[in-house]
Order: sequence, then structure tokens, then C-alpha cells
Amino acid sequence: MNRYSFVLLILLATRPFLGKAQVTNGKISGLIRDAQNKALPGATLILQQRADSTRKKASLSDADGAFDFKNLPQGDYVLSCSYVGFLPYNSGLLSITESQTVLRLPVIILQSSTPKTLNEVVVTAKKPLIEQKLDRTIVNVDAMLTAAGSHALDVLAKSPGVMVGANDDISLNGKRNVLVLIDDKPTYLSAQDLASYLRSLPGGLLDKVELISNPPARYDAAGGAIINIVLKKNRAAGFNGSVNLGYNQGVYGRQNHSLLLNYRTKRVNLFTNSSYTLDQNFSDETYSRYFYTDAGLLQSTIQQTSRSSYVSNGWNGRIGMDYFVSPKTTLGIQVTGSTRPRTDRLDYTSNQYTSLTQLDSVVRGYTDGRYQSTNSGINLNLSHKFDSTGKQLTADLDVLQYKANTAQLAPINTYLPTGQLTSSQDRAFIIPSSVQIIAGKLDYTQPMVGKAEFSAGLKTSLVMNDTESGWFNQTGDGMKQDYGKSNHFQYRETINAAYVNLKKYWSRWAIQTGLRLENTQSKGHQLANPASVDTTFRRHYTWLFPSLYLSYKLDKSGDNTLVMSYSKRIRRPGYQQLNPFLFYRDRYSYFGGNPNLIPGLGQSIELRYTYKQHLGLTFSYSWNKDGIEPITKAIGDQLITRYQNFSQSRFMGIIPNVSVSPTNWWTLNLSAVLLSIRNQGQADGVSIDQPSNLHEIETVNQFKLGKTWNAELTGFFPGRQFFAQSKSESIYTINVGLQKTMLQGQATMRLTVNDIFYTMVMHGQTVALNQVSAFYSRQSDTRRVGISFLYRFGKEANARKRNTVGSAEDEKMRTN
Repeated sequence: MNRYSFVLLILLATRPFLGKAQVTNGKISGLIRDAQNKALPGATLILQQRADSTRKKASLSDADGAFDFKNLPQGDYVLSCSYVGFLPYNSGLLSITESQTVLRLPVIILQSSTPKTLNEVVVTAKKPLIEQKLDRTIVNVDAMLTAAGSHALDVLAKSPGVMVGANDDISLNGKRNVLVLIDDKPTYLSAQDLASYLRSLPGGLLDKVELISNPPARYDAAGGAIINIVLKKNRAAGFNGSVNLGYNQGVYGRQNHSLLLNYRTKRVNLFTNSSYTLDQNFSDETYSRYFYTDAGLLQSTIQQTSRSSYVSNGWNGRIGMDYFVSPKTTLGIQVTGSTRPRTDRLDYTSNQYTSLTQLDSVVRGYTDGRYQSTNSGINLNLSHKFDSTGKQLTADLDVLQYKANTAQLAPINTYLPTGQLTSSQDRAFIIPSSVQIIAGKLDYTQPMVGKAEFSAGLKTSLVMNDTESGWFNQTGDGMKQDYGKSNHFQYRETINAAYVNLKKYWSRWAIQTGLRLENTQSKGHQLANPASVDTTFRRHYTWLFPSLYLSYKLDKSGDNTLVMSYSKRIRRPGYQQLNPFLFYRDRYSYFGGNPNLIPGLGQSIELRYTYKQHLGLTFSYSWNKDGIEPITKAIGDQLITRYQNFSQSRFMGIIPNVSVSPTNWWTLNLSAVLLSIRNQGQADGVSIDQPSNLHEIETVNQFKLGKTWNAELTGFFPGRQFFAQSKSESIYTINVGLQKTMLQGQATMRLTVNDIFYTMVMHGQTVALNQVSAFYSRQSDTRRVGISFLYRFGKEANARKRNTVGSAEDEKMRTN
């Protein structure tokens, strides 16, 4: 809604609406939609009496595009509606009579129009950085200046309530095991592989990030919460596109570039995007490990320093076509692909002491790695609208394939304190793996009488994972495979799901309730080799997952709202988390999977108060059983980490957020997560019953410096983190950004500085180790200066838009 519509609305809303002497119990209501039946919130509606044009009422459509005018006297009326980017609407004659006091209008479909230009400058509305919806929080990435020149993982880390841990694990409002979607499709990647992919995805490709703490029934039940990354799509008529170039410099330089193209006619829409990212980083780390006797006396110490570095080139692309069979039916196809070659090297030196000061030996080694991952997929989709009321059927079929090859060389040399070489070992690892996924789903939506909507859907997915892990040792005859440590692991999983969901709106109350059923059948198979026997395991389980949203407007305007939400979720083991193979990091550190893992279950309830888009306060409580966590055990001087079902955990939290404009040139967004956590379980024979407090605070200050200049100052302050065996100290970071709009709005230049004071230094501890204390610190290439340039070209026009949701909702996230 533009400023002129807003002023008109205020004037009309403050003008008395004079009624006649008869009973004023008439009502006119309806829904505002675009050509794709998408709700248009904030549309301006003017209801005018035909007999007296000075008698008018004004209103805005709500978040669902609904409106209603109440307490109307008998008479004839005309309704008009306006919305930025759409042609105005004027109704025919609407009559309130004694026999018909309530008029429920057919859905009003607004037609798009070409945006008006003034002196070649396109007039557009600026989106706020943060938007609060009934079931999610939306981060508009274009409004985040410091996202320029960065990658998608940085954007997530700067989103409210999102925390990216030291091992690239992502949490939302304290909820771990988050399911990350790209355009409503899962990524099917482990935490580390997902982080690598997000680092290869330029921030300039992101349109928005949806943070869904308690997902509704239409989403897969996997994950503690959902983060949906929505990529930019240009659906304007004619030929349109944009190019984004980015470079930033720290110790190493990084690049991220992207190109979006779109060509649309009345029958066909062709679209493509491609991106290239050069990612380079280092990490300086120190490890201190203290080993004790049964009597608690210090027995030995290992002090290790290391530097790891990597170079990764990421290419991502997608191309697709929508064919408009008719105004009601659309067929679509989309092909995606990516490749990410990467090299890395870890050099380390470990000093082993028999006490605090007596040096016993020195170990020097390195791990030289070469990695190649390629992903490809095809999506076929269908959308059919049965009528103008919103009755719709969508269908999706996804076929995806992921391949990865890992080759590592890891020599180890051990020396006496005098420098004399005492032993030398050469090891090599070759690990090819593949994941194939076939998934299909149907979704049906049926509007109902009385501002209600019913939806239901079916989904089935098949995942096949094959990983062959080869461990080789140097012998006199060359490299020889160690079959006792090698394995060949295959995993197959089928999930069949069905859901129903119901929405209902009243004048102040609204409810959304859903129920999802998921049946899972899986089989793991470790193939025999000369040193191990053939083994298999099977899992078969079915669960119901309810969800509920209940909202109440505390006043007629809906400015003050209460929302209660509840959901039940599941965390299935990742495909590689079930693989018992031990992966090598250095002489003293290994990690592997656990075929005995079972799914973990969790439930969450939240109560949220919101005042417009300015203030939010959420109270949350969640509890989890059999959560899957990495658990470390000490075996001799080595630390072996495997995944394990942790007994239970409980979270209680307060999550405030504020968005205000103290002046017309300054907007402040402030968010925080304040949690009280209790973890209970077993680790390395040690019982854990540890209550702890956690806090994360984030502030974003945006400044308008002129018509074409903007600036941003952000701060992120995560406090001490504690979960299972992991404990990390508090850190903070400060970032700034400057933006210049040029070429009559077609181009944008941004300059950013991240981690100005170089304070992103992590310190942590692994606790609950039997007779071992372990500490670490880590610092990487976080202080960076970046510059980016965005140029938009082509014909500006609004277009019919589709919201296709692929059939894959969970499987991509679980290839860990």
C-alpha cells in the first residue's frame, strides 16, 4: 500500500459513517487474491453508499486477504479495492436489504499491472528486514545489507534466533537438528556437507529465509524446526534478469557471482540461474588434553597446535520451464545441478608430556584431502485450479542423485624430544559414496464456507545410500588395504506419509490444526570382507504427528495478537550416522557412526504475543527423548566420537524481538533467545544431569542516509553454549555495511566489513570424559572486507506466480 492510499485510509477511517434510522446489522465480506489465488494482505478497500458518495468506510485486508464491513444500514453500496502493482477493482451494485443482511462476495481476483514509472525510476515498496507471520518469521535478505558479498551460511548466521555451531550444526531458537529446505525442498546433506553447499551459494541468490519453529502438518515431521531458504525468481513478462558480482578479502580472497535470467510469454515461462563461488578459509586451532589415573592424579598431557585450510570452487545451476496449458493448469519441469571440487590440508604438531613439563614425544603429521561432489536432479510438477474459490491440486515428482569421492593421505611421524625419528606411518583413505532419491507427493486444497480451508496430501520417498570406505596402510609392498577398518555400507529407506490440515478464521479467533502420519521402513547392510562378516539391521515404525495453531486478536484492529502453537517432531538418524566406519581426523581424533541408533522424538509448545510488526514476545517449552548427539569416549590417548541416543533434554525459553523506528532515518531490530536447558544422559560411562542457561542476542541497526544511500550496523552476541558433552564460551561480532543505489534504481553497490574487531574466537571444552579433560580454541578467517555490485535488466512487469513445493521434504538433510 503506497503512502497516498495510507493517507486516504486514515482520513476515511476517522470520518463518521452516518447510518439511517433502520437497523444497522448488515455485513459485506470477502477475500482478495491475485491471479494465482495468493492472498494479498494490506489491500485498501473503500465501501461507498450509492445514495451519498460522502459516506464511506475504509479497511485493509488481513494477512489472509480477508476483509469485512459490519454494522451496515440497508441500502446500495459500491466496493473499490486497490493494491500496489495491480489494477484497481470496482464492484457492481451491492444491496443490503431486510431479507438479505449478509453478503459473502465471490473471491476478488486483482489483475497485475505494469509498475508506474516516474522519470524512468521504478516505484517499489521496501520490504522490512523481519516479518512476523502466523506460523513463521520471515527474513527478507535484500534488506540485510551485510549479506552482500557473503554466502548463504553467513545469511543464516545473521538471522534472528539462528546459531551456526563450531561443527557447522544449525539451531533455531535453541532447537537443534534443524531441517534446512531450499525452495521447500530438502538438501539431503549432512551438517558438514550442507555447510559446504551453503558456502557455495551466494547471498545475492537468496530472496528470503523462513524460520519455522513449529512446522504445520504439510511439512515432513523430521527435524526440531525448519529453515526454508527461498531463492530469487523473476517471473516478469518478457526478458528479465539480474547479475550479481561479489568479492571479499580477509587473509584469503573469496568470490561469489550469480546470474538470473527469465523469459515469459502468455504460454511459456523459461527461467535459469547459475552461480560460482570461490571459498577459501583457514582455521588455527589448539587442543589441550589431560589424562588422569583412577586416583585422580595427572598421568600425561597432550598439547596440540594445528592449522587447517581449504580451497573450494562451487558451481550451482538450475534451469526450468512452466507451460500454461490453460488459465487453470500449469505443467513445470526443473533441472538442477552442482559440482564442488575442494582441496584441504591439516598440519598439526602434538607434544606429549608425562607430566605438565616433562616432554615425552612429539608427533607431526598432516592430512591432505581431495574431494569432489556432484549433485543433479529433476523435478516434474503440475498445478491445477478447479475454480476461482481456491480449490487446487498440485503434484510433484523428484529424482535426485548425489555423488561424492574423497581421497586423503595422512602420514604420521613420531620423534623423541631430541628430534630423533622413532616411527613413521603412512595412511590413505578412499571413500566413494552415492545417494539416489525418488520422491513423489500430492497436495489438495479445498476452501470451505465461513473463511475456512481444508487441505490434505500424500507423499512417498525412497532413498538408497551406498558408501564404500577404504582404509590403506603403508607396508613394504606399498599401500595395502586394512580390511579390519574398511567397510562397505548400504542403506535403503522408504517413508510413506499422509496428512490433513484445517484452517478456520473468525473475526478475532483463528485456528489451524493438522495431523500427519508417517510410516518408515529401513534396512542397513554392511557387506562382508576378508576381515568382517556380513551384517544387516532393519527398522519399521509408524507414528502420528499432530500440530496446532490457535490465535486471538486482543483488539478489533488485530494490532495485539496472541498465538499458541504446538507440534510433535521426529529426528531420524542420518544415513552416514548409521555407518560404523571410523573417519580419521588426526593421530588422536576419529569419528564414526552407530548402526544401533533409533529415532528421537520431541514435542514443543509456544505462546507468542505480537504488537503489529513492532514487538514480539515468545514463551517456549520443549522436551526431547532419545535425541541423537555426538558422544566422545577416550580409548588410550585417542578420542573416538560416535553418535548416540541421548536420554532426554528439556528447554524453557523466552524469545523477545523488537522492530522500531526511533526516527525516520533509523530502524532498529533487536532479537534475543534466553533459554534454560536441562540435559540428562550417559557419556563415556559418566552420567550427565546438567542444568544450564543459554542466551543469544542480535541487533540490526539500519540507517537511511539519503535518497540513494543506506547503512547497516549489526551485532551478534551468543553466550555460553552447553549441550551433551559440548561446552563453548561466549563470543561476539560486529559488522557494518554501506549501500548506494544508482542508475535510476537498476543497480546497487554495497560495501561490507564483517567481524571488525576480529572477536570470533571460539573456546570450548568436551566434558564428561572418563578420566580425561579436553579443551580447544579456534580462530578462522572471519574479519573480511567485501564489495558487491547488483545490476537488474529487462522489462519490469508483474507476472502470474507459482509456488511449487517439491516432493522431497526431509531426505536431503539426512545424508550425514
